[in-house]
This record gives sequence, structure tokens and C-alpha cells, in this order.
Amino acid sequence: MTEESKSPQHQSFLNNDGIDELQPLSRKHRVSSLSLSDLNQWQNGLTKLSSSTSLSKDGRSSSANLKKVDSLAKLSRNSSIIKRKKRTVIDHVRVASYAFCFDIDGVILRGPDTIPEAKQALRLLNGENKYNIKVPSIFVTNGGGKPEKQRSDDLTERLGVLVTPEQIIQGHTPMKDLVGVYQNVLVVGGVGNVCRNVAQSYGFKNVYTPLDILKWNPAVSPYHDLSEEERVCAKEVDFSKVAIDAILVFADSRNWAADQQIILELLLSKNGVMGTESKTYNEGPQIYFAHSDFIWATNYKLSRYGMGALQVSIAALYKEHTGHELKVNRFGKPQKGTFKFANKVLTSWRQGVLDEHLKKLSINDPNAEEADILINEDGEEIINQAKLESYDYEDDSEDEVNNIKEPLAETGKQDKITLQLPPASTVYFVGDTPESDIRFANSHDVSWHSILVKTGVYREGTEPKYKPKHLCENVLEAVEYAIEREHEKELAEWNETADADEDDKGSRINFADLVMTPSEKQEKEAADAKKVKPIHEHEAVEVPVFLTEQVEKFKDVGVQKK
Repeated sequence: MTEESKSPQHQSFLNNDGIDELQPLSRKHRVSSLSLSDLNQWQNGLTKLSSSTSLSKDGRSSSANLKKVDSLAKLSRNSSIIKRKKRTVIDHVRVASYAFCFDIDGVILRGPDTIPEAKQALRLLNGENKYNIKVPSIFVTNGGGKPEKQRSDDLTERLGVLVTPEQIIQGHTPMKDLVGVYQNVLVVGGVGNVCRNVAQSYGFKNVYTPLDILKWNPAVSPYHDLSEEERVCAKEVDFSKVAIDAILVFADSRNWAADQQIILELLLSKNGVMGTESKTYNEGPQIYFAHSDFIWATNYKLSRYGMGALQVSIAALYKEHTGHELKVNRFGKPQKGTFKFANKVLTSWRQGVLDEHLKKLSINDPNAEEADILINEDGEEIINQAKLESYDYEDDSEDEVNNIKEPLAETGKQDKITLQLPPASTVYFVGDTPESDIRFANSHDVSWHSILVKTGVYREGTEPKYKPKHLCENVLEAVEYAIEREHEKELAEWNETADADEDDKGSRINFADLVMTPSEKQEKEAADAKKVKPIHEHEAVEVPVFLTEQVEKFKDVGVQKK
């Protein structure tokens, strides 16, 4: 065969979105591997130093004291003054800095069946592991055709752990953002009125389905007669008088022939009205697909064609009819829009898991002393100093501060500390389909770590076009791999500035001295003159020799009382 006679390399319609040309975003700053609950309680090593930083008697925080804490915090974060004790394992109860995203079909479920290892995998992430760490997780599936609550309830029952609707991102979930953009929408896919109901729950006002059109005029698809059940679902609408603004393919089609006829007619119509035809082929409605999975795994031994295949079919028919390439709008993995939406949901869920871990109560609550965070009458969140001072730290008394470069807290009003949630140190994405899952995880952010499992579409022995960072037998192996990998990173960071030797020659200093006003210092000196304590009885931490001069300078800084 000559060079001229070779056919050109095939370009898939599904790969014309430019995702393969994307450069994943890299991190500008180091993100700590220490747990979120350790990071957000970095004040433990600071606010516990002086009882003067507790809440005032009237239930409000002391502005001067919080200012003192903040000024010292800035020094400690930048200089790593606070020292830790070395550990060989970290196993106190905490919330992980990393997170998980799971595909569902082929990872958690296979058709109607639950993959056996999935239950134990989710229990491990829920804190039932040897390191006592709870790992925030969400589910990002290209599946759909049902409400997020229905899917979360089903997963809760199957897995034996609570899964909430807020943890679920289906292929069509990001279409919520289209509410208000379009007046009349045709929703395609799913069974009966399920997808119509989902769209209406998102806020879409006028939602129609292909069944409505077939009821209006059965000749639209002459080889399909509506069943009695379908007739009950269909609305009475005169589509010669309705302009469809957008076609939203929510879920896999249950009737390819009828759905393709209707979709193509609308794409070729004049302003989205059935029975009309545009001469320019560019007057029809916009079309959106919830995902582009070409195939997907069921409990059948071979994969089945999915919504991506429907896209290819419609695009081929459109091009054959018009000579033009069909322009589509895609959601689902591996699309950038879904990645951004997933990041937003994951951030919210991580904050929720942390808030659950940190007990928050009103200042006026009878059990306020048990709270980690107190909420005053103005709705402001204040660290419960009394509880922090009551902790038995043992070897961990200074273990809550790390040398992350970005600030972990900001002071807005003088009597309020706002804790900032850092980005996830790593996001582990577990999927079974290289073309959507692995491509999704590899394309957008270098902190995402792709794991391919062998329980779905991927077949062992084949070479995936999109290569994962790790390959596992199943989801349990994936979770175990990540937990061990992250514990190594957390332990290494924990021990980076930890004391290896009790006889370290660095200076020892009482940090209460650093935050005292001049009058407080005089009172302390008078008390110390009456009773001198051995150095080991003071609240003291290690200070590296090279920072001694900086600390001595800081001691001379006075803080004015209000």
C-alpha cells in the first residue's frame, strides 16, 4: 500500500473537545499532608499558652487577646517554632487532608449487583482503619436518570454507611446551572417521568419528554406505539406551537429510534418547533449531553453501548444530512465543567466533615464547655480556649502547627478568627473506564491521583490509552493503597521538625511570655518571686538555635490592652 492510498487516521467525534491538549494545573504552594483537624486546630499550641486568651466573663472574646494570638501565629507558621515529638505512627482520631472521588458503575456497582469489596472500602474511609482517620469522599458518576437522593439512599442501603445527596454528582447534576437560561426544554432518557421530575426538581419550568411528542403525533416515530404506561406519563401538548430552547440528554435512551428521530428533527428545525425545517441548519436548539461514555459495564460479560454511542450516531446522521459537524455541549467526565463542579462539591463536603468533627455550640448552650468552637450572639465562631487548655497532650502538646506557607487563619473583625480550609493535598479518583475516568483525573489538576480498577470496563492485559497512576484489582485495594501512601506522607511531614533528641541544644522558652502585656508580665514576675518552679513545670516548647535571636526580639514587643 502506498503512502497516498493510506486512509487518514480516524478522529473520534467524542475526542474533539480539546481535553487531550490540556495541561493539568500545578500547585503554586505546598499543601500540607497533616490532617484537616490538626491544621484547623493549629491554635492548640498557641492559644493554650495563656489563660488570658480565654473568653471574657460576659461571654465575648477578648479582642486584644485574639490579636496577640494572631501575631504569634504568624511568627510560628513562618518559622516552624513549634516542635513536635517524633512518631512511628499517627493514629489519633482526625479528618484527612486528602479525599476520594469514586465512579459508581464498575467500581461500587456492577449492574444491579454491589461489588463485594465496596462495603469494606467505604467503612475504611469512614474512620474504621488502623490510623483512625476519616477521609472525605464523594461520588462522581456519568450515570443518571434518577434523583440524587434516590441514588444516595440506594448506596446507603447497599454499603452500610451513610451516603447523602450532597455527595452525589451525576452526569446531569451540573445542568442545574442551566436553570433560568432556557424556558422550554426537552429532557431525553430514563424511564417514564423520572428525568422530567429530576429536571423540575432542579428548577426547570417547562419540561417536555419524547413521550409527550409521540402522544401529540404518533407519526413522528411510526414504528413505536405508546404503551398504556407511557400514555399515562405523557402530557397533552401541541408541539406545533411550542419552541424547544434546549435538548437535555439526561440519561441513556430507552428508545434509540424514536429519540434520534425527535432529536434530529429539532436540531434541523426552525427555532425548535416540531414540523418545521431550517434552510441554514443553524436555527435549532442547543443540545447538551450528561456524559460521553461510549460503553459501560453491566452484569453482562461484555460492555454495553452508552450515551457516547448515541452522540456518535446522532452526529453522523446530522453530518450526512447537512454536511456540517454537529456542535454539542458535554457534561460528565472527563469534561472541565464537571471537574469544576466536582471540586466545588468536594470542598463543601470536606468542610462539612470537618465541622462535624469539630463540635460547635452556642456560647449560651448548657454544654458549651464541651464545644471546640463557640458561636456568640453575632454568629461569630470563637475557639473554646478552656477546652483546649483541658486537653491531655502528652507527647502531642505542640503537634498542631506545621510549616505550610499559606495562612491557615485570617482575622477579620478583631474578635473573630476565621479558619480557612486548605485544598485537598491529594484527590484519589477511582474509576473503571480509562476513556472517561482516568482521562478525567489526569487532565485537569496534578493533585488528582488516578486509580484504575479491574471490576468494570477495563480488561486486564489490555493497554489503556489513558494510563492511570496506579492499577488495582478492586476498590478496596485502591483505598488501602491510598491510606498507606498518605500515612507515609503525613508521618514524614509530622516528623520533619520533630525532636529526635531530648537533649537538643535549642533554647527553651515559655510562650506565655511572648503574648503577655507589660502589666501581665509584672504580675507574673511578682508571683514567680514568691514561688519558683523548675523549668520542666512550665508550658515550654523547643526553639531551634537559629531562631533564638528572632524570638528574643519578639519578646520585647508589647501588646496594648483595650
